Amino acid sequence: MNDEKMISWKKKKKDTKANQQLRLFQENGKVLLQDLIRLCNGQSNPIKTFSANQIIEATNNFSETNHMIRFEFMYKGMLENRLVLIKRATWKLYTSDTLDKIIRDISVSSMVSGHKNFLKLLGCCLEFEHPVLVCEYAERIPLNPEMFLPLQMRIKIAKEIAIAVSYLHTAFSTRETFVKVDADRVEGTLDYLEYKYATTGLITEYTDVFSFGVLLQNLFTRKYGDVDCCSVEESLFEEFEDEQNVLNLRISDRLSKIVVEGRIFEILDPKMLESISDDDETEEHEIRRIEALLMLSLRCTGHRGDVPKMTEVAKELKRIEKWIA
Repeated sequence: MNDEKMISWKKKKKDTKANQQLRLFQENGKVLLQDLIRLCNGQSNPIKTFSANQIIEATNNFSETNHMIRFEFMYKGMLENRLVLIKRATWKLYTSDTLDKIIRDISVSSMVSGHKNFLKLLGCCLEFEHPVLVCEYAERIPLNPEMFLPLQMRIKIAKEIAIAVSYLHTAFSTRETFVKVDADRVEGTLDYLEYKYATTGLITEYTDVFSFGVLLQNLFTRKYGDVDCCSVEESLFEEFEDEQNVLNLRISDRLSKIVVEGRIFEILDPKMLESISDDDETEEHEIRRIEALLMLSLRCTGHRGDVPKMTEVAKELKRIEKWIA
């Protein structure tokens, strides 16, 4: 191949790539705009866009060195002189509705970016087959059984998450949920799935409340193995004899039984108990707060009284946080 033909071939290849990126930008942008209009009730909600070249350069072509530990689709990178997180769908997510899920992620992230308890969306890139999100950088500090996390800090974490989920439920004309939603199948870790959603696929505002209740239970008790998730190929209950046996394995059911039997101390995280003062009066007060937290979690999972709304859960956690001896 002579020099002239080589130059012509390279130019054609470059033009083809540019045309493909333009086509993807237009197609993905159309879907995003439609979703934004629907979710934002027609109000303007501009989102900054980055080019594919900027994303590739920022992540060193999505190199392993930029891959965030345990975040299978999160990469760190430098973009416009700032450290950012870049979220990219992995091959495991490539299903018929992957684009819709990513677009919804961008739309909702743009809607909640002004809230202090959500990761701030800086923009997105629409020039890939599956768009990527560009978010403000945040360090991930994984929780582990050896970490010392005082009771008051756990209450604050729970309260802030509750406030964030409440915001999703109340701030928009279209209610968004905390769980992953799919019209054709049930997905997620079974421990965190509300009974109605797990058995019928029906989403209500209480689907999130149940999931949050389980999160509370895991935050204040010893760590037990989850009843694992349902994949696309697997039936929800195929590994068990019947539906009821599965539900009885879940942490919320186990916790309810233990509370009835008066064995709360058997399940509380010993690391958390170490943070409680040895003073008798203070210790009694903190135990009462823990009991209030567990009772609230069981209300969320439908084991005690009426299931509250997320706004009510957030208010109760604020009250418990301020509950000083």
